[in-house]
Amino acid sequence: MPSASDLLDVALAAAAAGADVLAEAARERDASSDHLGLRTKGASGDVVTEIDLRAERAIRAALAAQRPDDEVSGEEYATTGSGSALRWSIDPLDGTSNFVRGLPHYGSSVAVQDVRSGAWLAGVVHAPELDLIYSAGVGLGAYRTSGDTRRRLHGPAAGATPVLLAVGFSYDPEQRIRQLAELPARMAAFTDLRSVGSAALGLCLVAEGSVDAFIETDLYEFDWAAGALIAEEAGVTVKRPATMRGGILAHPPHLPVE
Repeated sequence: MPSASDLLDVALAAAAAGADVLAEAARERDASSDHLGLRTKGASGDVVTEIDLRAERAIRAALAAQRPDDEVSGEEYATTGSGSALRWSIDPLDGTSNFVRGLPHYGSSVAVQDVRSGAWLAGVVHAPELDLIYSAGVGLGAYRTSGDTRRRLHGPAAGATPVLLAVGFSYDPEQRIRQLAELPARMAAFTDLRSVGSAALGLCLVAEGSVDAFIETDLYEFDWAAGALIAEEAGVTVKRPATMRGGILAHPPHLPVE
């Protein structure tokens, strides 16, 4: 089994390959949106573009170059390499709606899991338009890199104010109604609310302490795989869903959230 450090290097390279596609596409998008190939998948508002597909191909190619026998599960293409000891979970463009509308909160997310134990070993969220790379390896801590500056993440500080809750909303109308109905009770411990539009970045914001908690109740594994490990390695309590689709909750130990 490779070390967490070695796997993190692979994740960094793979996420960078996806982020390079996103960065180039953002420049093209700003000139003309005709190339996006936008279409809806599933619920209204749940969109996919040609850029999602292109970025996933780039990430898969980077993984294949260094870990050709590993299993890879992605948002846009079928799982490959079944039966291996390691499985990569990738979201080539988390925050597609933000990307389409010209908002900078999106990125490529890459994480790797030990199939036998279920443990997540390394994860990276690379947000090119923000010039931010969040990364973590199990037992190695979590970090944020911007340009030449790299700092270790320690989660939200106790006593920080205002106390911010970050949330994500489902594209499914019935799910969204339930989420909105639950918000007043959840807000009792918080002073304000944020919705970033990317679960991966929402979890990273908790890891860096910019928000105090993140919750979203309708996600797929590739949405949270990297961000959840980054938050955990920053000392944040993370409750993952028991299945490939479900809700995730991240908060510091000093601020319990239900």
